[in-house]
Amino acid sequence: MTLEKTIYVDCPCCGARIEALRENGKVLQHWAKPLAKDKEGDPIKAATERMKAEKERLSKYLDGAKDVLADQKRAAMEKFEREKERIKREKDDSPPPRPFDLD
Repeated sequence: MTLEKTIYVDCPCCGARIEALRENGKVLQHWAKPLAKDKEGDPIKAATERMKAEKERLSKYLDGAKDVLADQKRAAMEKFEREKERIKREKDDSPPPRPFDLD
């Protein structure tokens, strides 16, 4: 009697099916839980709605990232302008410290 090298497990939390090696438990494949049919039973409509929801989620995520980058850029420019004004005000013409001279 030969044993199979892999086992199939249904996750009790998410309902996904997982294929894993018997020896060490390494996951080989993962299948998402089959989606339940909606009332009309139209899988095309359900897939379209899922795609729209995913597109909106990604759009919100990317818009948030754009806002964060814009805020960081604005803060860096403000810091740069303040330092430029300080240098003009104090008439500091000395070059910045060189890291190679610190050795």
